Amino acid sequence: MARRNQKQNKMARISISCMVFMLVALMSVQIVRLNRKNKEYIAKEAALQEQKADEEARQQELEAYEKYTNSQDYIEDTAQSKLGLVYEDEIIFKEKK
Repeated sequence: MARRNQKQNKMARISISCMVFMLVALMSVQIVRLNRKNKEYIAKEAALQEQKADEEARQQELEAYEKYTNSQDYIEDTAQSKLGLVYEDEIIFKEKK
């Protein structure tokens, strides 16, 4: 009977050791996958932060341009360049070709 108990104890230890080894292997694989995914997310976050900064800069440029288009300077520049209008007392010099 003692021999039978020893064999059962040995088999139980082997079985438990195999289960623990399999769990450790499974957890290791999951940890590697999660680390890889985390690195991907960090890279994606950095790219999105850069894109956000670019868009904020673009927004500021558009706001400045909108402010300029609502100014008197824009109206005068457009009238001079596109329509060729000048003030009454303004003298225009043209370059000879």
